[in-house]
Amino acid sequence: MSSPEEKRIFTIGEVVYDIMFKQGQPVAAKPGGAMLNSAISLGRSGLPVSFTGTCGNDKTGELISAFLNENHVDTSFLHHEASQSIIALAFLDENNNASYSFYRGLNPPELPMLPSTGPLDILLFGSFYSISPPTMKAVLSLRKSAAEKGTLLFYDPNFRSSHLGELEKVKPFIRDHIGHSHIVRGSDEDFGIIFGTKTAESTWELPCFKNCSALIYTRSSYGVDLCTPRFCNHYPVPGITPLSTIGAGDSFNAGVIAAIFENNIGSMNIASCTPEQWEIIIAKGTRFATDVCMSYDNYIPWPELI
Repeated sequence: MSSPEEKRIFTIGEVVYDIMFKQGQPVAAKPGGAMLNSAISLGRSGLPVSFTGTCGNDKTGELISAFLNENHVDTSFLHHEASQSIIALAFLDENNNASYSFYRGLNPPELPMLPSTGPLDILLFGSFYSISPPTMKAVLSLRKSAAEKGTLLFYDPNFRSSHLGELEKVKPFIRDHIGHSHIVRGSDEDFGIIFGTKTAESTWELPCFKNCSALIYTRSSYGVDLCTPRFCNHYPVPGITPLSTIGAGDSFNAGVIAAIFENNIGSMNIASCTPEQWEIIIAKGTRFATDVCMSYDNYIPWPELI
Protein backbone atom coordinates (compact mmCIF):
# COMPACT_ATOMS: atom_id res chain seq x y z
CA MET A 1 0.00 0.00 0.00
CA SER A 2 1.29 3.46 -0.88
CA SER A 3 1.64 6.22 1.70
CA PRO A 4 1.04 9.88 0.78
CA GLU A 5 4.82 10.46 0.80
CA GLU A 6 5.78 7.76 -1.69
CA LYS A 7 4.83 6.54 -5.12
CA ARG A 8 4.85 3.00 -6.42
CA ILE A 9 4.28 0.90 -9.51
CA PHE A 10 1.75 -1.93 -9.39
CA THR A 11 1.34 -4.78 -11.87
CA ILE A 12 -1.30 -7.51 -12.02
CA GLY A 13 -1.30 -10.53 -14.31
CA GLU A 14 -0.70 -14.19 -14.98
CA VAL A 15 2.17 -16.23 -13.54
CA VAL A 16 3.78 -19.00 -15.60
CA TYR A 17 7.05 -20.86 -15.66
CA ASP A 18 8.53 -20.63 -19.18
CA ILE A 19 10.60 -23.42 -20.69
CA MET A 20 12.06 -22.27 -24.03
CA PHE A 21 12.91 -24.60 -26.90
CA LYS A 22 15.12 -23.91 -29.93
CA GLN A 23 15.31 -26.52 -32.70
CA GLY A 24 13.56 -29.00 -30.43
CA GLN A 25 15.96 -28.60 -27.51
CA PRO A 26 15.36 -26.71 -24.23
CA VAL A 27 17.61 -23.64 -24.02
CA ALA A 28 16.30 -21.78 -20.95
CA ALA A 29 13.73 -21.94 -18.15
CA LYS A 30 12.51 -19.04 -16.01
CA PRO A 31 9.44 -17.36 -14.49
CA GLY A 32 7.25 -15.54 -16.98
CA GLY A 33 3.92 -13.90 -17.68
CA ALA A 34 3.55 -10.49 -19.32
CA MET A 35 3.09 -8.30 -16.25
CA LEU A 36 5.51 -10.38 -14.19
CA ASN A 37 8.18 -9.81 -16.86
CA SER A 38 7.57 -6.06 -16.67
CA ALA A 39 7.76 -6.15 -12.88
CA ILE A 40 11.15 -7.91 -12.97
CA SER A 41 12.59 -5.31 -15.36
CA LEU A 42 11.30 -2.54 -13.11
CA GLY A 43 12.67 -4.22 -10.00
CA ARG A 44 16.07 -4.60 -11.64
CA SER A 45 15.94 -0.87 -12.43
CA GLY A 46 15.68 -0.14 -8.71
CA LEU A 47 12.10 1.13 -8.85
CA PRO A 48 9.48 0.30 -6.19
CA VAL A 49 7.23 -2.26 -7.87
CA SER A 50 4.65 -4.71 -6.60
CA PHE A 51 3.26 -7.75 -8.42
CA THR A 52 -0.27 -9.12 -7.91
CA GLY A 53 -1.12 -12.60 -9.17
CA THR A 54 -1.47 -16.30 -8.41
CA CYS A 55 0.93 -19.22 -8.57
CA GLY A 56 0.72 -22.79 -7.34
CA ASN A 57 1.50 -23.99 -3.85
CA ASP A 58 4.28 -26.18 -5.23
CA LYS A 59 8.02 -26.19 -5.86
CA THR A 60 7.60 -24.16 -9.04
CA GLY A 61 5.56 -21.58 -7.13
CA GLU A 62 8.33 -21.37 -4.54
CA LEU A 63 10.89 -20.75 -7.30
CA ILE A 64 8.73 -18.00 -8.80
CA SER A 65 8.15 -16.28 -5.46
CA ALA A 66 11.84 -16.42 -4.58
CA PHE A 67 12.80 -15.08 -8.00
CA LEU A 68 10.48 -12.08 -7.61
CA ASN A 69 11.93 -11.29 -4.19
CA GLU A 70 15.50 -11.65 -5.45
CA ASN A 71 14.67 -9.10 -8.15
CA HIS A 72 13.30 -6.55 -5.66
CA VAL A 73 9.65 -7.08 -6.57
CA ASP A 74 7.19 -6.86 -3.66
CA THR A 75 5.20 -10.10 -3.37
CA SER A 76 2.74 -9.03 -0.67
CA PHE A 77 -0.11 -9.67 -3.14
CA LEU A 78 1.23 -12.88 -4.72
CA HIS A 79 -1.24 -15.62 -3.79
CA HIS A 80 -0.28 -19.31 -3.63
CA GLU A 81 -3.28 -21.51 -4.43
CA ALA A 82 -3.62 -25.21 -3.73
CA SER A 83 -2.81 -26.45 -7.23
CA GLN A 84 0.08 -26.75 -9.65
CA SER A 85 1.71 -23.68 -11.18
CA ILE A 86 1.19 -23.02 -14.89
CA ILE A 87 3.97 -24.30 -17.15
CA ALA A 88 4.44 -22.69 -20.58
CA LEU A 89 6.46 -24.36 -23.31
CA ALA A 90 7.78 -21.65 -25.67
CA PHE A 91 8.97 -22.86 -29.08
CA LEU A 92 11.25 -20.37 -30.87
CA ASP A 93 11.04 -20.33 -34.68
CA GLU A 94 13.78 -19.41 -37.16
CA ASN A 95 13.17 -15.71 -36.40
CA ASN A 96 13.25 -16.41 -32.64
CA ASN A 97 9.56 -15.58 -32.21
CA ALA A 98 7.70 -17.90 -29.85
CA SER A 99 4.59 -20.07 -30.04
CA TYR A 100 3.27 -21.53 -26.80
CA SER A 101 1.71 -24.60 -25.23
CA PHE A 102 0.31 -24.13 -21.70
CA TYR A 103 -0.11 -26.71 -18.95
CA ARG A 104 -2.40 -25.37 -16.24
CA GLY A 105 -3.30 -26.33 -12.68
CA LEU A 106 -6.74 -27.72 -11.92
CA ASN A 107 -8.26 -24.84 -9.95
CA PRO A 108 -9.08 -21.31 -11.22
CA PRO A 109 -6.85 -18.61 -9.74
CA GLU A 110 -8.05 -16.66 -6.74
CA LEU A 111 -6.98 -13.24 -5.50
CA PRO A 112 -8.22 -12.80 -1.93
CA MET A 113 -6.32 -9.52 -1.45
CA LEU A 114 -5.66 -6.59 -3.81
CA PRO A 115 -3.36 -3.59 -3.31
CA SER A 116 -4.58 -0.07 -2.63
CA THR A 117 -3.03 2.48 -4.98
CA GLY A 118 -2.64 6.25 -4.69
CA PRO A 119 -2.67 9.35 -6.93
CA LEU A 120 1.11 9.22 -7.56
CA ASP A 121 1.14 5.55 -8.49
CA ILE A 122 1.10 3.67 -11.80
CA LEU A 123 -0.93 0.50 -12.47
CA LEU A 124 0.05 -1.81 -15.34
CA PHE A 125 -2.48 -4.45 -16.40
CA GLY A 126 -3.55 -6.35 -19.50
CA SER A 127 -3.02 -9.56 -21.45
CA PHE A 128 -5.71 -12.27 -21.59
CA TYR A 129 -5.61 -12.31 -17.79
CA SER A 130 -7.53 -9.01 -17.73
CA ILE A 131 -10.42 -10.32 -19.85
CA SER A 132 -10.61 -13.99 -18.81
CA PRO A 133 -13.63 -14.79 -16.57
CA PRO A 134 -11.67 -16.38 -13.68
CA THR A 135 -9.41 -13.33 -13.28
CA MET A 136 -11.21 -10.41 -14.93
CA LYS A 137 -13.23 -9.56 -11.83
CA ALA A 138 -10.10 -8.91 -9.73
CA VAL A 139 -8.47 -6.83 -12.49
CA LEU A 140 -11.61 -4.77 -12.99
CA SER A 141 -11.95 -4.20 -9.25
CA LEU A 142 -8.35 -3.00 -8.99
CA ARG A 143 -8.66 -0.85 -12.12
CA LYS A 144 -11.79 0.89 -10.83
CA SER A 145 -10.31 1.44 -7.38
CA ALA A 146 -7.11 2.83 -8.90
CA ALA A 147 -9.07 5.16 -11.19
CA GLU A 148 -10.95 6.57 -8.20
CA LYS A 149 -7.63 7.29 -6.49
CA GLY A 150 -6.19 9.09 -9.55
CA THR A 151 -3.64 6.38 -10.36
CA LEU A 152 -2.14 6.44 -13.87
CA LEU A 153 -3.55 3.42 -15.74
CA PHE A 154 -1.39 1.65 -18.35
CA TYR A 155 -3.09 -1.08 -20.41
CA ASP A 156 -1.49 -3.60 -22.79
CA PRO A 157 -4.06 -5.89 -24.50
CA ASN A 158 -1.29 -8.35 -25.52
CA PHE A 159 -3.87 -10.36 -27.50
CA ARG A 160 -2.64 -13.34 -29.48
CA SER A 161 -4.12 -15.37 -32.34
CA SER A 162 -4.43 -18.41 -30.07
CA HIS A 163 -7.44 -16.65 -28.47
CA LEU A 164 -9.03 -15.71 -31.79
CA GLY A 165 -11.99 -18.02 -31.20
CA GLU A 166 -12.94 -15.98 -28.12
CA LEU A 167 -12.40 -12.54 -29.65
CA GLU A 168 -16.01 -11.48 -30.17
CA LYS A 169 -16.88 -12.50 -26.62
CA VAL A 170 -14.04 -10.56 -25.03
CA LYS A 171 -13.78 -7.55 -27.37
CA PRO A 172 -16.23 -5.45 -25.29
CA PHE A 173 -13.97 -5.92 -22.26
CA ILE A 174 -10.91 -4.87 -24.28
CA ARG A 175 -12.73 -1.74 -25.42
CA ASP A 176 -13.73 -1.02 -21.83
CA HIS A 177 -10.14 -1.30 -20.56
CA ILE A 178 -8.92 0.95 -23.37
CA GLY A 179 -11.60 3.52 -22.66
CA HIS A 180 -10.61 3.81 -19.00
CA SER A 181 -6.81 3.88 -19.44
CA HIS A 182 -4.45 6.82 -19.74
CA ILE A 183 -1.89 4.93 -21.85
CA VAL A 184 -2.51 1.97 -24.15
CA ARG A 185 0.50 0.13 -25.58
CA GLY A 186 0.06 -2.63 -28.12
CA SER A 187 1.69 -4.12 -31.19
CA ASP A 188 0.49 -3.87 -34.76
CA GLU A 189 -0.25 -7.60 -34.45
CA ASP A 190 -2.46 -7.01 -31.38
CA PHE A 191 -4.57 -4.32 -32.98
CA GLY A 192 -4.72 -6.08 -36.33
CA ILE A 193 -6.19 -9.16 -34.65
CA ILE A 194 -8.55 -7.27 -32.34
CA PHE A 195 -9.83 -4.46 -34.56
CA GLY A 196 -8.53 -5.22 -38.06
CA THR A 197 -6.63 -1.92 -38.15
CA LYS A 198 -3.28 -1.61 -39.93
CA THR A 199 -1.85 1.69 -38.69
CA ALA A 200 -1.49 3.64 -35.47
CA GLU A 201 -3.65 6.45 -36.87
CA SER A 202 -6.56 4.18 -37.82
CA THR A 203 -6.35 2.49 -34.40
CA TRP A 204 -6.24 5.85 -32.59
CA GLU A 205 -9.39 6.96 -34.43
CA LEU A 206 -11.47 4.15 -32.91
CA PRO A 207 -14.15 5.47 -30.50
CA CYS A 208 -12.76 3.52 -27.54
CA PHE A 209 -9.59 5.68 -27.60
CA LYS A 210 -11.38 9.02 -27.25
CA ASN A 211 -10.51 9.42 -23.54
CA CYS A 212 -6.93 8.10 -23.77
CA SER A 213 -3.90 10.32 -23.33
CA ALA A 214 -1.66 8.19 -25.55
CA LEU A 215 -1.53 5.19 -27.85
CA ILE A 216 1.91 3.59 -28.18
CA TYR A 217 1.85 1.36 -31.27
CA THR A 218 4.90 -0.88 -31.67
CA ARG A 219 5.84 -2.41 -35.02
CA SER A 220 8.81 -4.65 -34.19
CA SER A 221 11.82 -3.66 -36.34
CA TYR A 222 9.74 -1.01 -38.12
CA GLY A 223 9.72 1.22 -35.05
CA VAL A 224 7.24 2.82 -32.69
CA ASP A 225 4.32 5.11 -33.47
CA LEU A 226 2.86 7.43 -30.85
CA CYS A 227 -0.55 9.08 -31.03
CA THR A 228 -1.76 11.67 -28.51
CA PRO A 229 -4.61 14.22 -28.68
CA ARG A 230 -2.00 16.86 -29.61
CA PHE A 231 0.36 15.12 -32.07
CA CYS A 232 1.54 11.86 -33.63
CA ASN A 233 5.20 10.84 -34.02
CA HIS A 234 7.24 7.95 -35.35
CA TYR A 235 10.39 6.65 -33.62
CA PRO A 236 12.85 4.30 -35.38
CA VAL A 237 14.47 1.42 -33.50
CA PRO A 238 17.98 -0.03 -33.87
CA GLY A 239 18.45 -2.98 -36.19
CA ILE A 240 19.37 -6.14 -34.25
CA THR A 241 19.46 -9.92 -34.65
CA PRO A 242 17.52 -11.14 -31.60
CA LEU A 243 18.23 -14.29 -29.64
CA SER A 244 14.62 -14.31 -28.43
CA THR A 245 11.70 -11.88 -28.64
CA ILE A 246 9.99 -13.29 -25.53
CA GLY A 247 9.43 -10.46 -23.06
CA ALA A 248 10.43 -7.70 -25.49
CA GLY A 249 7.05 -5.96 -25.40
CA ASP A 250 6.78 -6.47 -21.65
CA SER A 251 10.15 -4.84 -21.07
CA PHE A 252 9.28 -2.05 -23.51
CA ASN A 253 6.33 -1.36 -21.19
CA ALA A 254 8.69 -1.40 -18.21
CA GLY A 255 11.03 1.10 -19.88
CA VAL A 256 8.15 3.45 -20.67
CA ILE A 257 6.87 3.20 -17.11
CA ALA A 258 10.36 3.72 -15.68
CA ALA A 259 10.78 6.94 -17.66
CA ILE A 260 7.32 8.16 -16.67
CA PHE A 261 8.02 7.37 -13.01
CA GLU A 262 11.48 8.96 -12.99
CA ASN A 263 10.22 12.14 -14.66
CA ASN A 264 7.35 12.61 -12.18
CA ILE A 265 4.63 12.14 -14.79
CA GLY A 266 1.24 11.01 -13.51
CA SER A 267 -2.41 10.91 -14.37
CA MET A 268 -2.73 14.67 -13.88
CA ASN A 269 -0.04 15.69 -16.38
CA ILE A 270 0.35 12.79 -18.84
CA ALA A 271 -1.94 14.50 -21.36
CA SER A 272 0.30 17.59 -21.46
CA CYS A 273 3.58 15.75 -22.13
CA THR A 274 5.64 17.46 -24.83
CA PRO A 275 7.21 15.76 -27.87
CA GLU A 276 10.57 16.10 -26.11
CA GLN A 277 9.26 14.27 -23.04
CA TRP A 278 7.77 11.53 -25.17
CA GLU A 279 11.05 11.09 -27.02
CA ILE A 280 12.74 10.33 -23.68
CA ILE A 281 9.94 7.94 -22.71
CA ILE A 282 9.92 5.99 -25.98
CA ALA A 283 13.73 5.85 -26.06
CA LYS A 284 13.84 4.13 -22.67
CA GLY A 285 11.17 1.65 -23.72
CA THR A 286 13.12 0.87 -26.87
CA ARG A 287 16.36 0.41 -24.93
CA PHE A 288 14.74 -2.02 -22.50
CA ALA A 289 13.18 -4.05 -25.35
CA THR A 290 16.49 -4.17 -27.24
CA ASP A 291 18.35 -5.44 -24.17
CA VAL A 292 15.82 -8.24 -23.70
CA CYS A 293 16.01 -9.35 -27.34
CA MET A 294 19.76 -9.93 -27.00
CA SER A 295 19.37 -12.73 -24.42
CA TYR A 296 17.12 -15.65 -23.50
CA ASP A 297 15.88 -13.72 -20.46
CA ASN A 298 12.34 -12.29 -20.38
CA TYR A 299 13.58 -9.11 -18.67
CA ILE A 300 16.44 -6.61 -18.78
CA PRO A 301 19.80 -7.59 -17.27
CA TRP A 302 20.83 -6.17 -13.95
CA PRO A 303 22.16 -2.61 -14.52
CA GLU A 304 25.73 -3.61 -13.71
CA LEU A 305 25.60 -6.20 -16.52
CA ILE A 306 24.43 -3.80 -19.24
